[in-house]
Amino acid sequence: MFSSFSDIVRISNCEAWCKKCNEKNRPQFVHGEGLVVRADVEYDIGWDYGTYGAEDLIMGLQVAKKYGFSTIPDGHIYIAPPTSVTDYYKQRRRWFWSLMNNHGVVRRLSLKTWLFYMYMYLNGFLGLICLFLFPYMVIFDPNLSDFTHLVAVVNLLCFYSYYMFGAAFMKSGAISAMMFILMIPVGFYDGMTSIYALIRPPDFTTFETIKKV
Repeated sequence: MFSSFSDIVRISNCEAWCKKCNEKNRPQFVHGEGLVVRADVEYDIGWDYGTYGAEDLIMGLQVAKKYGFSTIPDGHIYIAPPTSVTDYYKQRRRWFWSLMNNHGVVRRLSLKTWLFYMYMYLNGFLGLICLFLFPYMVIFDPNLSDFTHLVAVVNLLCFYSYYMFGAAFMKSGAISAMMFILMIPVGFYDGMTSIYALIRPPDFTTFETIKKV
């Protein structure tokens, strides 16, 4: 359940970044399950960039650079979440290290995209810290400025809004309500994946199989 609710944020990512950036040939997010490429283009660009190589993003950036990356098909892409906590954390760990361990390929293809992902992960770390600090700020009211309190509240509202935006695409009042109630634990559930990736890096010589719905 937590994996499913956490994956809802990917809907927000796709609506906010995939559609808007990809249709202008400036891909920021590229997902393998939603990437359709002609056979001759795939043959020319290649696909195998290693187990931890951000292969879908690299391929998308190379397609955009050489051929153009601008057609967004109508309809929706249905993403299957992992079926267990272990597989969910392994999946996110692979994503984390694919961006940190691709020998600078993403950075050379698009510095802007690489900086964008670094910002996203840094923002995730800071957001996780804020989730820990926010109750302390509210309950104990340390000597912080009104501006700092305002920033904390706005940050929390943006956090909620981003998840709820994705939940709205599910067109279910029950799912939106559950998303609202479980927002904080889901945020911890997803945010801790980066901590897990740093503490327990994977074996880069093997490919981990992940079971999905």
